[in-house]
Amino acid sequence: MTLRFAWGTDMDFAALNVREKLDVLRNSEGGGLPEQAERPVVLRTDPTSEPILAISVAGREDLWSLKDISESVIKRRLEQVDGVAQAAVVGGLEREIQVEVDPERLDAYGVTIEQVSQAIDAANQNAPGGTIRRGRFRYALRTLGEFQEIGDIGGVVVARRGADSTSVRAGAQSSSVLLRDVATVTNGFRERESITRYDGQEAVGLLLFKESGANTVRVAERVETVLAQLREQYPEIRLAVATSQAGFISEAISNVIQEVLLGGVLAFLVLFLFLRDVRVPVAIALVIPISLIATFALFDAAGISINIMSLGGLALGVGLLMDNSIVVVENIIRQRELGLGPVEAAAVGTEEVQRAIVASTLTTIAVFGPIIYVRGVAGEMFGSLSFAVAFALGASVLVAITLLPAMAARWTVAPALDGSAAVGGGAGRGRRNIITRFLDSFEASFARFAAWYERMLALALDHRWPVLGVALVLLVVAVFVTLSLPRSMLPQVEQGSFRIALSLPRGTPLERTSQDAARLESVLQNDPGVAAVFTRVGRQAAVAGVDDASGLHTALLDVRVADGTTTAEVIGRLRPHLDPFGGAATVETGQATALGKLMGGGESDLAVRVRGEDLDGMLALAQQIELRLRSVNAVTNVRLGTELGHPEVRVEVDRERAASY
Repeated sequence: MTLRFAWGTDMDFAALNVREKLDVLRNSEGGGLPEQAERPVVLRTDPTSEPILAISVAGREDLWSLKDISESVIKRRLEQVDGVAQAAVVGGLEREIQVEVDPERLDAYGVTIEQVSQAIDAANQNAPGGTIRRGRFRYALRTLGEFQEIGDIGGVVVARRGADSTSVRAGAQSSSVLLRDVATVTNGFRERESITRYDGQEAVGLLLFKESGANTVRVAERVETVLAQLREQYPEIRLAVATSQAGFISEAISNVIQEVLLGGVLAFLVLFLFLRDVRVPVAIALVIPISLIATFALFDAAGISINIMSLGGLALGVGLLMDNSIVVVENIIRQRELGLGPVEAAAVGTEEVQRAIVASTLTTIAVFGPIIYVRGVAGEMFGSLSFAVAFALGASVLVAITLLPAMAARWTVAPALDGSAAVGGGAGRGRRNIITRFLDSFEASFARFAAWYERMLALALDHRWPVLGVALVLLVVAVFVTLSLPRSMLPQVEQGSFRIALSLPRGTPLERTSQDAARLESVLQNDPGVAAVFTRVGRQAAVAGVDDASGLHTALLDVRVADGTTTAEVIGRLRPHLDPFGGAATVETGQATALGKLMGGGESDLAVRVRGEDLDGMLALAQQIELRLRSVNAVTNVRLGTELGHPEVRVEVDRERAASY
C-alpha cells in the first residue's frame, strides 16, 4: 500500500501518525487486521532511491572467491567512501554446509527429521560455564562446542537405540545413532537466488546507494578513485562500472555550461560588430562573469545547488545580462559626443537611464517571480530556474550602474565608431586594415538591410488591411499548430542508456529466467549500437527493506548505448525480438527514470485502473483490456500490473477419513 500526502506535510509526523493508526487497528477487537497478518511495517519511499552505480567484479572463474572478496574487501572499502550509504552484493555463489538426509535410513533407525535438526543445533553451540577461582584471581569458563571441521558434523549423536532407561540402569548395552549413519554431509553452495552477468560473462555485481542529500557526481568520483586503488592491489580482478547516473548528470551540466560560454562569446561578437570598438564590448562582457559569480554566491545563501534547472536559468539570462550595460554605455558615449568630459559623461549618462533599466529589469524578474510560489515538485524544480534569472539580472543591474560608469570615466579618448580603434592603438596597420574592412563590409550590409526594412515598413503602412488579414491568418494557423503539438510533463531526454525489465510468470525457476535473459543479451551484444549490457537475474537488492516485487522470475538488463548512437535506434532494432515475450519484457527509457518518477511519470505513460468488488471478475476484465491495448500500434509495453501470486500445490485433508485412520 502506498500513501501520498499533501505537499509540505512533515513526513516524520505523518509516518508516526500512520504507525499509531495501524497499531490501534491491529489491537482493535473485530474489524481489525486478520490474525495471520504480521505486524505492519511503515517505510518512507523515495523515487530517487535507486543505485547510482553498478559495478561488475570479474576475472576469476571461481564465483565463490569472487563473492567472498567482494563482500570482505570491495564492499567494505566502498561503504567507507563519503556519501555511500550502502553497497549491496548480488550474484555469485555462497558457501553452505548441506546435510542430505536419507529417508529410508531415518525410518530404519526410527529417527525423525526434527531429531536430526535439534541434535545439530544442540551440538553446535558455545555456552558460558561459570567461573573458576585460583588464588586471588577469578577466570571465566566457557564451553566451546562449535564445529571446527566438516567431519565433526558427521559425528553428532542424533539418537540412542537398543536400550531404555530401565535397561540402562540394569547395565544393558545401548548404541548411538550418528548423523553420518542417516545423512551425508557435503561442502556445497547455497541455492542461487540471483545471477549477475556483464557483457555475457558471469560476474559479481555491486550496487551502490548514496546517502540522502549526497552529490551523485562527487560520490561517483570518489568511488572511481577507490576502484583505481583496488585495481592496483588486485590486478587479477576486473572492476568495471556497468551503469552510472553520474555520467548523464555530468554531461547535462557540461552541455549547459558550454552553452553559457558560447552565448557569452556570441554576445561579445555581436557587440563588437555593432559598436566597432574593442573597449566597449570588453567592458560590457565583464558583466557576464561578475554577475555569474554574484549569482553563485546568492545560490549558496539560498541553498540552491548547481543543477540542470539552475544552470538553465543562467543560460536563459546570459543574453539579458548585457541589455542594461549596453543602454548605459551607449548613453555615456552619446554624452561624450555632446562634449562632456569622461567623468561628467559617465555620471550624467548613467543617471539618465538608471530608472529606466531598473524598471525594465524588475518587469522581467516579475515574470519569473510567480513560479517561486508554485507548490509541489514542479515548484521545487522550476523555482531554482526563477531564482537564477532573478539573481543574475539583479547582479547585472548593480554592475551596469556601478562598475561600467567607473570604467567609462577612465576612457580619456572617446570610443570611435568609425573602426579606427577596433583593435587598439598599438596593433599592426595591416591587421587593423583587415578588421576595419570587415567591419565596414558588415556595416554596409546592415545598412542595406535597414533600407530594405524601411521600404517593407512603408509598403505595409500603405496596405494596412491586407497586412492585418495576413497576420490574423498566421495567428489562427499558429493556434492550430500549438494545439496539435504533443504534451508531456518531461521532454524526451536522450540518456544514452535504457533498461529492459523481464517478468515471467511467478513460479518460473531461476534457470529458465536466466536462459530467456541470455537470449536478449545475445541480441543486444550483436547490435553495433550497444556498448555494454549489465544483467541481474533473480532477487534484487532491497532498498530500505522493500524487495520491489523482484523474484526468481524477474530480470533487469541495463543497456549502455555506444557514442554516436541514439537510444531510439537501438530500441527500434530490439522491438522485433521482444515480441515473442509478449508483455513479459518491457523497455524503460527516460520517463521511467528517477526524475520521471519524481515528476509523476511513473513506469508508464498511461495507466488504466479497473475497480470492482469481484476480484476474479475484475482480473478477467483487465486481461481483456490488456489484449485490446496490445492491438493498438501506438501502444507498447502493455502488461498487467496485478501479481497473481506464487503457484502452489494444495493438499485438502478429509477430517472424517483422517479421524477413522
